[in-house]
Amino acid sequence: MEIESLKLRKILNSRANYTVEAEINGVKASAPSGASTGTHEAKCFVPKHLDEVEKLLKKLEGKDLTQEEFDTKLRELDGTEDFSRIGAAAIATSFAFKKASGFKTKNKFPLPLSNVIGGGEHGGNTSIQEFLILPINAETFPEAIETNRKIYQELKKRYKQKIMGINDEGALITSMNDEQTLKALEKVAEKYDAGIGLDIAASEFYEDGKYKMSSMRSSMTPEHQFKFVKKITERFDLVYVEDPFDQEDFKMHAKLTREFPDVMICGDDLFTTNVERLHTGIEQSSCNSLIIKPNQIGTVTEALATVDLARQADYTPVVSHRSGETCDTTISNLAVEWECPVIKAGLADIRTAKLNQLMRLWDRSENPELMF
Repeated sequence: MEIESLKLRKILNSRANYTVEAEINGVKASAPSGASTGTHEAKCFVPKHLDEVEKLLKKLEGKDLTQEEFDTKLRELDGTEDFSRIGAAAIATSFAFKKASGFKTKNKFPLPLSNVIGGGEHGGNTSIQEFLILPINAETFPEAIETNRKIYQELKKRYKQKIMGINDEGALITSMNDEQTLKALEKVAEKYDAGIGLDIAASEFYEDGKYKMSSMRSSMTPEHQFKFVKKITERFDLVYVEDPFDQEDFKMHAKLTREFPDVMICGDDLFTTNVERLHTGIEQSSCNSLIIKPNQIGTVTEALATVDLARQADYTPVVSHRSGETCDTTISNLAVEWECPVIKAGLADIRTAKLNQLMRLWDRSENPELMF
């Protein structure tokens, strides 16, 4: 695709913070940002002198490039390993190029993994960051959304006296601790035949060799953390467990994966959508699933390379939003094009943009089906 015009601007995200929006050939895309971020992620800040970054990237105007060539040029122009020069402009422009050049139409759709109760770095009373539901018995994408919607609404109604608001991701904040929250969610999830998942985000409360869950008034060694995660995985028949240990602990992730081969043991901070880190995980049999967040690596091309490697190694790729979001729907289209079985895109507030886009794509597709 020939790049006729390229423009950068600041826009607001869901936290009322600034992010970068890129416009290529009149097509706009924007960069998300995380609160719970892995150490090995690409930088995703708004450059102080965005006009200078725009001038740098305008060198690509007039060039006829593929997505891979464009993303390679972004790397060359930035000149660092982690996009510490152009920051969020990297993924914003990579997204915009992809949107302008077009997505491939597919008829296989991901199952929505929805965050209904939250805590941790996203805001809330629990140390565990996300309490998730997966409508494992849904037969269509609209049916899956309806299941998750009903669970979210019933939680609000049934536990009205314990609901304290919503957090960064539109998830409910409750006055309950982690185990009380799991018990409450179990009652509602069972009613709608949905599976329960957790994003523990353990790196956020790992300190000095201990997992310090203030909400549970506990301080656990890695072995005790393993026993805790094993206990709740068995007790609540979890179908998905994300980041149960620190982001550098491949060994304990591997141990949990061996213990629960039929559960999606998912690495986010562990892998940060990075091919090299995923190679390490594969070598050590750490996890059987991973989060795909394109802004963690900085470009669409590199995120796809990670998806491809995951598929070759029989890891389940889960395309995911970030806690600081915009109405950009690029990841919805990518989840379909890349045939990823699961998408983690929230459920409420600004996140509905991504789910609504999938509903539209489902409606337009001939003989659509769920991949999960």
